[in-house]
Amino acid sequence: MDITIGIIPTFRQIVALSLAVALFAVVGCATVDPKPDFAKTAGLISERTGVEEVYLPGEDEWVAKKVNRLLANGLTTGEAVQVALLNNRAFQSLFQEIGASRADVIQSGLLTNPSLSLLARFPEGGGRSNLTFGFGQELVDLWQIPMRREIAEAHLEQTVLTITRRAVELAAEVKRGCYQVLALERAEGIAKSSIDLVERSLKLAEDRFRAGEIGLVDVDLARADVLTVRRELASLQRDQEVAKAVLGRLIGLSRRRTDWALIDELPRRVAIMGDDDLVLWAMHQRLEARVAALQVQAAEGELRRECLNVVPSVVVGTEWERTERRALPGRKIAADTARDSLRNGQLTAPTIQSRAERNLERRQIIDSLLGPSLEITLPIWDQNQARIAKSRFAVEQKRKEYEYLLDVVAQEVQQAAAAVRGSERLTQMSEEEILPHAQKSIETARRVYRTGQDSIIALIDAQRFLIVQQRSYIDDLRDCATALADLEQAVGGPLPGPDKGISALTTPVTTQPDRGDGSDE
Repeated sequence: MDITIGIIPTFRQIVALSLAVALFAVVGCATVDPKPDFAKTAGLISERTGVEEVYLPGEDEWVAKKVNRLLANGLTTGEAVQVALLNNRAFQSLFQEIGASRADVIQSGLLTNPSLSLLARFPEGGGRSNLTFGFGQELVDLWQIPMRREIAEAHLEQTVLTITRRAVELAAEVKRGCYQVLALERAEGIAKSSIDLVERSLKLAEDRFRAGEIGLVDVDLARADVLTVRRELASLQRDQEVAKAVLGRLIGLSRRRTDWALIDELPRRVAIMGDDDLVLWAMHQRLEARVAALQVQAAEGELRRECLNVVPSVVVGTEWERTERRALPGRKIAADTARDSLRNGQLTAPTIQSRAERNLERRQIIDSLLGPSLEITLPIWDQNQARIAKSRFAVEQKRKEYEYLLDVVAQEVQQAAAAVRGSERLTQMSEEEILPHAQKSIETARRVYRTGQDSIIALIDAQRFLIVQQRSYIDDLRDCATALADLEQAVGGPLPGPDKGISALTTPVTTQPDRGDGSDE
């Protein structure tokens, strides 16, 4: 139901209203400048990934030159992460979301455009038409803009944190890809050494065959072992090319014609702190937790906005109306002269109003009406109950999602830490026990076979055991390095050093975000 109230204004009120409209027009002139948000995001990414430079929109030419310099002498794992955060097109595209979110913030602070109306009505018998002019401005914006802006800024902060989180994930993916390529390169080197090993055994078998000490079966078995290792080498080279192609996509080099290479080593084992400290650090660092907290905040802001939206429209303005006027009948001078002459018995000029009389008559006519107007939508049937209830459900949903995310963070940290420790134990076992034992078994089996005390089967088994254990050792090194990358992703950035003071750290997120149900609105 709409009610329009007309009030006759004073001159000062009209001037004040005009100034207010002019002020609204000035406030409405806003521009979207996301560069500070880009810089803020780049700073967060550098902090969470350890890279020095991050892609910024509009710097593609500089990015290409920087990538070429990094590729000139080969890439370390850290440099590969740097290239990815500069050159990955999917990651680059995410920065446009920041610009869109900043545009939403600007839009949330703008007033609704004023309305302008013009109505013309024409008298049936002719004459001056009736004109009505109206100008109105929505006033609900005055108390809804702060809430809209708060919600939009929370969404912008979510966007910044989400892109930073994606950078952490991309860094972990690149590290895993690098470790896979490096492990396959090292496995290729071991496979080539294994070929030398089994070819020595084949030569030994051929020498003994020519000497008449063994049969052709031993030679065939030794040659089959050589072919098996060569096949494994070819398989490793294939897997290495596939892994390098995957890594090339991550760092944005899939379409690069010139070749590039990694010049790094698999990282050695590192000591990590206990699960409790790691979980506490993750609660402090993980951006997902901050994003979830902001989502709760945005949902609570939306609830307060819906509570304020019980009266959806209050329009104040001014209206001007020019009243209609009938057309005056035409005057016949000759007939009027004749009538006045007959009435007076002599020739008489017709009666003509003086200018003063005409002006007096005009002043007594209401020519136009001017006054302010107020239009309010009364909340009689629709009091926004359904949307308010829907917003309350959304707030509770976001709170539960936030609490569940904290459980997920703890689980991911514990799982990654267990993988690191398990891989470290396997690597240490291989270095200290298994590989030395396998090497010794080879030497013993070759010596026994050379003296004819055992068949070549024992030597082949010993060789196969050594080859398998060497490959398992490389896999354990890769798994340990990959688990470290997973752990860094799980804690939201680089692992804390001993100077971080984890025991004194208190997590900035809680399991129960502040509740704001809008009941006080």
